[in-house]
Amino acid sequence: MDKGKEIYKNIIDTLVDKSKSCVSADCAISGKAKGNFEDTEKLNEIFSKLSTDERKVLAQYLLETYADGIYDALCEIEWYIDCKNMKITVEGEELPTTAFEGLGNDFIGRINGWELSE
Repeated sequence: MDKGKEIYKNIIDTLVDKSKSCVSADCAISGKAKGNFEDTEKLNEIFSKLSTDERKVLAQYLLETYADGIYDALCEIEWYIDCKNMKITVEGEELPTTAFEGLGNDFIGRINGWELSE
């Protein structure tokens, strides 16, 4: 596999790995929101009313929402690639963003265990 495809696959796999964990989901599981935003106290009050199982359900929802955001961002980038002739290069290598199923679909596919192969 050429260097550009290998870099592309690594980027998609890194995003898949990142989609499996996020601060918001971790906070839901622990029952303690972090940060200094206006509603931290209110959010912690809500968390305190939830059972452990309910917080886990909420955390899973937040993870899925986080993955949806990654997918949406990749689809927006893909629109620029398809409609505005945008190219992505890393270390002088143009990434083959259309070699498989496209950025968003490759991301979702890898989440579901698809292989990105030649």
